[in-house]
Amino acid sequence: MMLFKNPLFLIGFIFVAGLLLTSFIYTAAVDNEVYQIYHIYDENKELIDSAPIAPRKESWLGTDKLGYDMLSKVLIGAKFTVIAALLIALLRMALSIPLGLMLGAYFSRGQKYINSVVDAFHFIPLTIIALYLLTPVLRQQPEGFVYSFMERMTIEVVVLTILTVPILAVLIGNETRELFKAEYVISSKTLGGSRRHILIKHIIPSLKDRFFILFGQQLVQTLIVMAHLGIFNLYFGGTILSNDQLASDPPRSFTNEWSGLIGGSKQFIQWAPWIPLTPIMCFALTILAVTFMVEGFSRVTTGRPVYFKKKKKKTMPTIKKQHPIEKSQFDFLDKFM
Repeated sequence: MMLFKNPLFLIGFIFVAGLLLTSFIYTAAVDNEVYQIYHIYDENKELIDSAPIAPRKESWLGTDKLGYDMLSKVLIGAKFTVIAALLIALLRMALSIPLGLMLGAYFSRGQKYINSVVDAFHFIPLTIIALYLLTPVLRQQPEGFVYSFMERMTIEVVVLTILTVPILAVLIGNETRELFKAEYVISSKTLGGSRRHILIKHIIPSLKDRFFILFGQQLVQTLIVMAHLGIFNLYFGGTILSNDQLASDPPRSFTNEWSGLIGGSKQFIQWAPWIPLTPIMCFALTILAVTFMVEGFSRVTTGRPVYFKKKKKKTMPTIKKQHPIEKSQFDFLDKFM
């Protein structure tokens, strides 16, 4: 397959697929239990270090303040983070594609009014809206959670999906409307092709490559929003808050997904930076891997880069040298002037 011959797509695919596979295998091997190491002793049984332990051979990514291994935590939470982002991105595309195609094919006259309404969403940060809607759902109350674990996950997926559907639908509708102006589409209309026939035979095949690129971009955007929500202590599946006023334990996540690891450890950024930087780096590497896949796919299918565009070199204007024969002709003309 041509896609896997592209190094960018291959690197991104191997990273994401390997991360998911490793997460499932590791979780099954340890029975979903996070490895804990609170003290480290030398050969003479003398104390060397205690939690939080900085990265070393006994714990490659270090431990948190309770001695839980950070590598173990990110591996267990990887499947929840990546699968949740994949599901949200898929649902966004599944809803936006039919709406956008209908908008561009059947409501092209009123699309400019719809665009003016939807454009307002570009100026409102998605994280702020999600924070307002999801806080009463995901954050634990003193009497407990209002919704069950499955209900909390479902509501978060639905909210993060619906928030971007209007923008995506308008974007797809605009591209559909432009394709209806193409010469081959006009020719198909002239020959009696219906709008449904044109959508199936011409518009969708022309946009299918663009759909994958949009899917990758939505996957990246979903991961970014999840990281932002984690900073505000809103974790996928719910945020467990400590009701003990004497012990100020940080908020915890049900699933060890990465946004929860960020939110529950951001206070350690100064004196134990490896604790919050571990999930942050996992987010960054996963986003970079998805970006590589989108870039590789675009180069294979369309031949055009999406992110890594080469800068055009500035060239000095060249002065055309005058041919000797042309010079003699102008000299000849000068004699008669």
